[in-house]
Amino acid sequence: MKNARALILIIAFLGTIFAVPLWQAWSEIQEDESPLFLELFDDGPTEKHLRQFEESLEESSFFEETLRPWFLLARYLVLRDPGTKAMLSTGACPQGQTDWFFYRPGVQYLTEPYYKDIEPFQLEADDPVAVIADFARQLKSRGIDLLVVPVPGKASIYPDCLEKSALADKRLTAHASRLHAELHSQGIDTLNLHPLLQAGRVKADQQNTPLYMRSDTHWTGHGIALAARAMAERVRQIDQIESTQSYRRQLVEVVRRGDIPRMTQIPFQQILFRDETTQAYQVTKEKSAEPYQDDPNSPILFLGDSFARVFQTDSPRAAGIIANLAFELGLPLDSIVNDGGASTLVRQKLAQQTQERLQGKRLVIWAFVERDLRFGMRGWQTIELENQEEKK
Repeated sequence: MKNARALILIIAFLGTIFAVPLWQAWSEIQEDESPLFLELFDDGPTEKHLRQFEESLEESSFFEETLRPWFLLARYLVLRDPGTKAMLSTGACPQGQTDWFFYRPGVQYLTEPYYKDIEPFQLEADDPVAVIADFARQLKSRGIDLLVVPVPGKASIYPDCLEKSALADKRLTAHASRLHAELHSQGIDTLNLHPLLQAGRVKADQQNTPLYMRSDTHWTGHGIALAARAMAERVRQIDQIESTQSYRRQLVEVVRRGDIPRMTQIPFQQILFRDETTQAYQVTKEKSAEPYQDDPNSPILFLGDSFARVFQTDSPRAAGIIANLAFELGLPLDSIVNDGGASTLVRQKLAQQTQERLQGKRLVIWAFVERDLRFGMRGWQTIELENQEEKK
């Protein structure tokens, strides 16, 4: 009897294991598609190939699409676990709030070793400092200066929301300090926003004007305004660029749904996660009251990611870091922005339009969120700008 029970359990266990891939293959055949598992034999069993197969399997799995949302919902309701991409506050947030969301890769970047200390690291291969130095050299050959601005993630400025004792931990800025030191050793100008935003948070907490959004990865209009003022001061130290335009700005309220809850893919988000009301400084021309617009003939080119896009091209528009920096300088900017792509994609686009985009430029500001040192989209690739002589 015991052997029969054991045999039944083994058969049931094996049936459960094989039922999923067999059902998936049958579903794909019914849709006149080649079974996905055959891709496993397209190449050798390398780590890269197996990871690609795993990602493809997750994206197309019938059971993944059908059951995963309900599993995520149950895990959130029972355990308050928002999944692999998000973290919920457990510490002391401003105004006693307890529902702040954090982007997990941003926290992971802070808690893991500096990128050069993680094995295996090959010097010069996909090395952010080497790539930035190469880009600076190419710009310098054209008579253009470079200002590098790593943007602190929310966890760097509000770590006590995750852990009460983390606020005074100097290890939170250790990666930033090392990056700035290495770039300075290469003769590259940088702006360190960490001390500015950390100091600014003290006043912001007193006035209930957070520098980052509660449910979003990005900064608020108040954080943007602080950063824009510091950038403008640093730009004036590098180059005495004259003002050509008068702007005014006003504080406006913005209602938005945070991007971190959306990343969790938990169903019924309209019910579970409330919209967030935040503030942004919208910039308009002083005389015509027209919203700020870029000028391709500007002497300054801004390269950025979603931290440059937020409030700039989405609601309320003309209220992001680019518009606010233009307000501080009294000068419109030119810009190339790509969500998550500031490490490589913005330079790839610049390389495709080198002569047009760099014509008349005196300064390039390259801003990217700090976690991109580890998790930049497409990594950190060396990109060769179009040769001026070849163009001729």
